[in-house]
Amino acid sequence: MKRFCFVLIAALAAAAAAGAQEAAPPAGTQEELSAALQEISAAQIGTLSVADLVKVATRVSIVEQKIAYVQKVRMASMMFPGAGQFITGDALGGTLYTIGDLAIIAGTLIGGYFLLPPDLQFTQTDYLNTSISTIMTRLEGHTVIDYLPTFGVMAGGMLLRGILGHFSAVNAASEARKNIADGKITFTPNFGFIGRGFQMEMGVRMRM
Repeated sequence: MKRFCFVLIAALAAAAAAGAQEAAPPAGTQEELSAALQEISAAQIGTLSVADLVKVATRVSIVEQKIAYVQKVRMASMMFPGAGQFITGDALGGTLYTIGDLAIIAGTLIGGYFLLPPDLQFTQTDYLNTSISTIMTRLEGHTVIDYLPTFGVMAGGMLLRGILGHFSAVNAASEARKNIADGKITFTPNFGFIGRGFQMEMGVRMRM
């Protein structure tokens, strides 16, 4: 049983280390992880008690949760600018990034629409009352060159949104690390038998 727990803890530590390398981890997590690994590597398996294993597993789980929290916030803002800020409690930043994202989306759609060939715009085509065959005929009546301006605006809009998402993700990740450093968010490991096997649940508490 101890050997199994030892392997489990080592796997958790390896996963946490991989996550730390993939996403910029909160300050000090690498040191925490190294200290936890040194504790179990310095002792023989037969001399480790259950309390020792739980202690080390707890430290590893906290490090893993910190990394996962920052990564979750970063990815949320990358996909939807402003989302990560709302998760970290930065309502003002989240609102500004969301407004910027909506402005880019609206500008892209409007710009792309007005650059469509005139006979495809609402002024000349009633899409609700015109037959699909007529609409398809008008669409196929234009060359790729006719659609290039619209494609260009759509591509530009996607690029701008990607840039905004990047800056939003960087800012959100920074706020997440600050929350951890300031103690605004805490992580509580909870061990239990869940489902078919042994599993570690992670609890996150936000202090506002």
